[in-house]
Amino acid sequence: MRGFAAALAFCSLAVGAGVARADGPSCADLRAQKEKVYGFHVAQLTETQIEAKTKEIDDYWKQVQSSGNGAVGCLKDMLGSEKTDHIFQFDAASFLFQLDKSPDSLNLIKDALVQTDFQETDPANYLSLALELGQRGVEIQSLAAKLLLYPNAVVHISEHSLDLDSDTAALFLYGSMDPQKASEALIAKLQAEQPFVRAAAAHLLAEQMTEPAFRTLSTWKGTAEIQEDYRRNDIQAVMKYDPPEASGLASPKWTREQVLQIIAALPHTRKEFDQVMSTRGAEFDREMREKKATQDELAKAVAEAEPIYGIADHTAFQNAAVATLTADDFETIRQARRHSLHDVSDESLSEYLAYTQIMIRMLNHLDLYKDYRTH
Repeated sequence: MRGFAAALAFCSLAVGAGVARADGPSCADLRAQKEKVYGFHVAQLTETQIEAKTKEIDDYWKQVQSSGNGAVGCLKDMLGSEKTDHIFQFDAASFLFQLDKSPDSLNLIKDALVQTDFQETDPANYLSLALELGQRGVEIQSLAAKLLLYPNAVVHISEHSLDLDSDTAALFLYGSMDPQKASEALIAKLQAEQPFVRAAAAHLLAEQMTEPAFRTLSTWKGTAEIQEDYRRNDIQAVMKYDPPEASGLASPKWTREQVLQIIAALPHTRKEFDQVMSTRGAEFDREMREKKATQDELAKAVAEAEPIYGIADHTAFQNAAVATLTADDFETIRQARRHSLHDVSDESLSEYLAYTQIMIRMLNHLDLYKDYRTH
């Protein structure tokens, strides 16, 4: 049972608009109440006890909210001193993130978050908060690495009805990091004691497609030991030259300059994405409704159209990118892919994978990193 993080999120939204009382509880009161409410393990509770505990937690965070301006300082003090209660650490970190996003608080939140126990806390909430920290400039290598220690996971993103395996969940974090730093972190994990960590690290390292990644994997002897076909196949797709298919590359619909301009104009945050969806996206939807387009006609229109809010399913644009972009543009595509992971959603994942396919096709079309790839 992992319901407490969800209960906390509901509580936070419910009380966020409230007005703090001048006579709210003191930090000493909150510390004392915290000792009564927390210090439990979910696995040791019955369903009835879980229901009662959820209400206790809800009431507790309402008290924290009512403490007014002192809530941030009190939370920071409690988080700084707490070392063993991982449920409280996660809940307090999540609540503090809503109240204060100063660099000091963000780093404290990261230090608490890395203590998360996935048997007690929903990893989906962990992943979303870790991604937000990374987008705000926090170093999240330790948070990403924690997901590598969670093999055979199914991380369920209920908002998008999306189930992620551990590699894909970790991809959201490593994929959103600076590519050079992500590559360095993953290269270090190739020496991990656990075979499943080494396998996941190699898989994610190949996805980086940086020079350190190619150089390291070209001499790494561990690929043959990877048991999972999908990991080996993905690594091979990057590390082995595959003669490019000419189909779709003749007479590209957009020039190199136009391709780069379109990519630069795409939304990179959820707010920007929603704005484009409500304007240009809504206009495209209206046109399709007026034409009474069938599903096949709609799919074809998307495939041929200029991307509005993302490149996924825009086949003509992807072909133009492969046909016109140069080796100097490879890093531009890598950065566009990095910024496509603006949230944990199927839309972000589809964008990331679409850019990945462009990069793999560019590798073969331009024969990039040929000194490291098998021919």
